Amino acid sequence: MFAYHNPVRIVFDSTLESALSSLALKGEILLVVSASLARQGIVERVRAHANIVQVIDSIAPNPELSALQALKKSLKPHSAICAIGGGSVMDSAKFLSLCGDVVAQNGALAVQNHAGNVPIFAFPSTAGSGSELTPWATIWDKAHNRKYSLHHSCLFPCATFYVPELTLSLPLLPTLHSALDSLSHAFESVWNKNANPIATLHALESIRLTLDNLPKLAQNIHDMHCRTTQMRASMHAALAFCSTQTALAHAISYPLTMRLGLPHGLACSFTLPLLLRHCEKEAQELLAPFLSRLEQLFEILHISSDPSDYGISKDFAEEIFQHLNARAQNAQLDIDAIRQSFVSFCK
Repeated sequence: MFAYHNPVRIVFDSTLESALSSLALKGEILLVVSASLARQGIVERVRAHANIVQVIDSIAPNPELSALQALKKSLKPHSAICAIGGGSVMDSAKFLSLCGDVVAQNGALAVQNHAGNVPIFAFPSTAGSGSELTPWATIWDKAHNRKYSLHHSCLFPCATFYVPELTLSLPLLPTLHSALDSLSHAFESVWNKNANPIATLHALESIRLTLDNLPKLAQNIHDMHCRTTQMRASMHAALAFCSTQTALAHAISYPLTMRLGLPHGLACSFTLPLLLRHCEKEAQELLAPFLSRLEQLFEILHISSDPSDYGISKDFAEEIFQHLNARAQNAQLDIDAIRQSFVSFCK
């Protein structure tokens, strides 16, 4: 027995104008948009199709709880949110969509006086985070050295429009890191205790597309066909892990981003070859054929799988494994063997 659910309406390979025209947005719209897209005139393009009452274009990477709490108090009344940007924009829009105060409580985020949420219409500008198809938002609290996963079924966007044009201005490294984040989502949904046949089909297609396409995209980030293909790979990965959640690779990554500042997509992907070698039999049979191609991809992209190359000491490595968050328990992997191997690389 298995269950799979994703309520998001998906429109793929649309133009921004046709997507906004088909939505026919009514009422007062809060526009949450990345600063880079705002500078490129995206606000005016949206305003031609919607009554924007407020623009939020100050979302920082890895959005902070305190900043979002303050931002929430400054919002004007609105009936829907249009979110255009990468994962941080999507996660922030989800936080802002909740009707009620979001507070840290007993090591997690809780919504006080929850009275539903306003609908979100998502336009991802990166091919990576998958937040546009999931009910989670990643919120950070560096002051207390914490990473929170805000989770509620109402956080699924109402509709997601994949507009490849929006990814064209993304520089090379963020493009690659976003794709690697997506690749990690795909692998982790297979070696996962919540794996199911539908998620696995999406994951394998995402892995195949990424391994085929990412080297070409790295050579020419302005290639529209490669951009579109990578966006499709990201979509499939999101449709995979929306029902499984992430697992050990992401659990390892969070302290690396928090403590060392490693970009999320890099932090959650450089361990994939190591983890792939420690899968249980069923996942191993599905994924083992990809190992050599994954290592070849990392060689092409100059990505090291050696933890010591990222400045990770043995003490820090042991600390990471001693304090893994709950997502690690989703992994059908030999975690102790992985820990020993990981630590052995560190200085």
